[in-house]
Amino acid sequence: MIPSLEAIKAINSQRKNAVVVSTTVSLREWGSVSHRRELDIDLSDCMDKAPSVGLGVALSRPERKVLVLDCDSTLRTNLGSLVTVGTAAPRNLVHVLFEDNTHISTDGLPIPGLDKINFKALAEDGGYLKTYQFDNLEDLVISLPEVLEGDGPTFVSLKVVHGGDMPAYPTRSMEESLKSVKEALEQDPNT
Repeated sequence: MIPSLEAIKAINSQRKNAVVVSTTVSLREWGSVSHRRELDIDLSDCMDKAPSVGLGVALSRPERKVLVLDCDSTLRTNLGSLVTVGTAAPRNLVHVLFEDNTHISTDGLPIPGLDKINFKALAEDGGYLKTYQFDNLEDLVISLPEVLEGDGPTFVSLKVVHGGDMPAYPTRSMEESLKSVKEALEQDPNT
């Protein structure tokens, strides 16, 4: 299992100028380490829509890499988005799923049946061009440049554990983060 915060740090170190759409637990951890907050979309107000929002950004900005940082507890409520993304086939989208089989907002209680879902297989069947699964930090770090650089849509399942206290949710609203990204992209499309 990969410590989730270490996975977040590894992704942050390789993100370059990608727009990052994050939700729930990944948002909390991402917000504490991101070095490009002006390119981060914080989905604090619509937790299960990260793949859909990421798809919209990827289609509207095909020259820009878009990373979606998602959680298994939220993706299970929007499984149809895997087929929507796969069918639209944005080459610039990387969907990273943090799988811990729990819901942190309920003190990490396990979600019954979540461990039976093979998200990687669902993404493959839904039309994602490439799919990966990692449960070891070293393997993730070594593979991450190739995973992020290639054409997609790409799906990455990370088997994670959370350690210690979770960072607080970022204080800016979803609306503020959307405005920030829009302004950053309008001011300098190569940001």
